[in-house]
Amino acid sequence: MRKIIAGIVSILFLIVLISLPKACAEGISSGLESSAKILVPSLFPFMVLSSFIIRSGAYECTGKIFSPLAKIFGLPKSAVSGVILSFIGGFPVGARCVKLLYESGEISEKQAERMMKFCVCSGASFLITAIGAIMLNNITAGIILYVSQILSGIVLGIVSGIFSKREEERKNSVKKSESMDIIQVFIMSSSDGAGAIVELTALVCIFSMLINVMATPGADNYFLAGIMEVTTACRKIVEKGCPLWALSLAVGYGGLCVHLQIFSLLKGIKINKLVFELYRLANAVLSSFITYLICRLLNMSVQTFAISGNASAELTSTSIAGAISLVIMSGIFLLSLKSFLFDKQTSK
Repeated sequence: MRKIIAGIVSILFLIVLISLPKACAEGISSGLESSAKILVPSLFPFMVLSSFIIRSGAYECTGKIFSPLAKIFGLPKSAVSGVILSFIGGFPVGARCVKLLYESGEISEKQAERMMKFCVCSGASFLITAIGAIMLNNITAGIILYVSQILSGIVLGIVSGIFSKREEERKNSVKKSESMDIIQVFIMSSSDGAGAIVELTALVCIFSMLINVMATPGADNYFLAGIMEVTTACRKIVEKGCPLWALSLAVGYGGLCVHLQIFSLLKGIKINKLVFELYRLANAVLSSFITYLICRLLNMSVQTFAISGNASAELTSTSIAGAISLVIMSGIFLLSLKSFLFDKQTSK
């Protein structure tokens, strides 16, 4: 069945590429632009840093300093560095830290799964710089979005810790790698970050293309973008001039593109995908509500500012029939891609 689905997806994908070459090319171009201008500058340094902290053993010092956080979330001290980096670095950084901690034997599989319930949020650079300073021309708005994400993540972390059984701190049988000098650690960390960024950019480009070819002419497509890819969603929400809490809702969920990035990074770790999605929805609603409360508390306008010259023009497909067929195609594509990512895990 998986081979049949893959064949159907391949044929539909080829039809789309041939029949809508301009829309596909513009979508890929938009995805590359977003990656080059926003994702790579804001995420690559944190991906390298997270790998360096885990591989060098610096997380042990971090765990001692922030040990109270470990008790709050019901996690071992060694996991604190992953929590902090996920709150600072953004979406894929938390998943990368969790995978490295699991591979080094510092956390169990259950603890890794639990960390992914709340170590998934937009980073400071993306929210404050990319959205606040660049898109909205309002750093305060970016700070509000970031604070909302952090508070929501802390609440969900406490909840997951309360309602989860306490596991032993070390159940993973993976042995720690041999000690390396600082130069080797830095080189391997840079390689880890580069590999993660390549996967991230590829998925962003694919989803950007799908959004572009599925968009309905003359319609507001920020809802579709919000479900699929967060960077495009934020751009469209700001263009529309929606309330600030709408931006918080989009970044709180993250989009399917981010979710697949996380699943790809966590290959080999069993993750309950339904629970993961429920926590993403809870994070979206909670962070959006916190954003609204902060705006009311500060007596600020909850409307965002329109972009002038920073947003790309909205791209659309050519026909309703094409859009309908592409919706079906994209659904099959996502299911097959998801199946592909996890078949290797189950086969192991």
